[in-house]
Amino acid sequence: MPLVSYTEKAGTPMETGGVKITPLNRVLQISAPGLPVGLIWNRPNALLVVDKQGQEHRLPVTDVTRMAVWALLGLGLVFALLAQLIRHKR
Repeated sequence: MPLVSYTEKAGTPMETGGVKITPLNRVLQISAPGLPVGLIWNRPNALLVVDKQGQEHRLPVTDVTRMAVWALLGLGLVFALLAQLIRHKR
C-alpha cells in the first residue's frame, strides 16, 4: 500500500424519476507503513447524473465548508502577523 494515495471514489447511486445520481468524492489517504494508523480525508467533488435518455452529466460541487476553513485559517495568520508587528513596534 502506498504511503499517500489520492483517488476519486463513487458513492451509493440514487434513482428518482428515472434519473440516476451518483456522488463522487476525492479521497486523500495517508497511511503509516507497518502501523495500523492513518488518515482518510473525503471531500465532495461532483455529482454524476444519468438522465432518462442515458446521457451523463457531471455537475461540480463547491465545497463551501472547505473554503470557510481556509478563509478562517488565513484570517488567523493575518491577525497573528499584525499582532507581531504591533508588539515589535513597541
